Amino acid sequence: MSFRSIIRRDSAQRKTKTAPAKESTLKKLNRQEVLFEIIKTEHEYVRDLRLIEELFIQPIKKAEEKSKKQIVPENLNKVFNSISYFLFIHEVISNCLNERQEAQSPLVRSISDILLAYVWVFRAYAPYLIHYEDALRELEKSIRKKDKLGRLVKTQQKLASCRNMPLSTYLLKPFQRLLKYPLLIMNLLKCTDKDGFDYENTVSLKTKLDQVLNDVEEQKRSHDNMERLRELETRIHGLGPFRLAVNNRQFVRESPACQNIQNMPSPSLRRSLTVVSDPNKRHSVRNLYTLECNDIVLLAERTGVTKEGQHLYTLISRPPTPLDDEPILVHKPEDSVSKNAMVLIIYTFPSWLGRC
Repeated sequence: MSFRSIIRRDSAQRKTKTAPAKESTLKKLNRQEVLFEIIKTEHEYVRDLRLIEELFIQPIKKAEEKSKKQIVPENLNKVFNSISYFLFIHEVISNCLNERQEAQSPLVRSISDILLAYVWVFRAYAPYLIHYEDALRELEKSIRKKDKLGRLVKTQQKLASCRNMPLSTYLLKPFQRLLKYPLLIMNLLKCTDKDGFDYENTVSLKTKLDQVLNDVEEQKRSHDNMERLRELETRIHGLGPFRLAVNNRQFVRESPACQNIQNMPSPSLRRSLTVVSDPNKRHSVRNLYTLECNDIVLLAERTGVTKEGQHLYTLISRPPTPLDDEPILVHKPEDSVSKNAMVLIIYTFPSWLGRC
């Protein structure tokens, strides 16, 4: 007998059924559906993690042991390690949920206490999220090059147990599961009576889950920001010992220093605007870019592009020091610019300004 029929039978035994009673019955039905969905989808998630482990991770490890050579790139290896850990811990969670379902059959009364005890697990998703995109690129490269890893993955993907889905699809499963948990817990909270014995646990579960997921998101954001700063450093000539990639520095944008220069009616006027960085050096304004962070703004000249199409720069403003607050002025040739032309002033803010 299904939980729906049990709840309806209990309700039918009442002599009168008021509107609040009907609403309460519907709420109980919805709550059971959410509880069963959590248990069912957790089981399916473990099934997919086990498939990755048994069809891909273990065969790849055996191939490495046989050849005595690592064939898995760094980021993909870290994602594999995360998935192996997810499988271990989520099997425990799924088993606990299944045992609770059997013990309380046919109606599940509570599972929030179980999930609350394991909510800390989601902090372990930060390394997976950090390395996921790079891992996918490494996997695609191996398959495209048809190296040993790529050939092995292609072979395993043809197995019937893969259900016609590539490894890249399965590697997305932890991310999808991470997004689904807050929705499931929110639905569970909506369907739980405030005077019910499981309400406080469900509220605590939602609160702690939100906190943990916010921490994970912040770790991912901080990592991406640091990688962006490191990448930008490699494209700037003239930084010397100064480093962009430091803690608490947030990248904002890189953009043309003079945003409206393309709107000037005269091409000769655009070419004639220059910046004087020292008495012997002038730089065309159309090649000047500002590299903005939360605590500094650097003025640099575009000198080329990388293979990926990113700009290369030479620093015009001096690397920031605590006393570096002098403006750099745009040079204005008398024969090319009218007296009313605006003068561009770019400040290089000292690195300590953002910490004051």
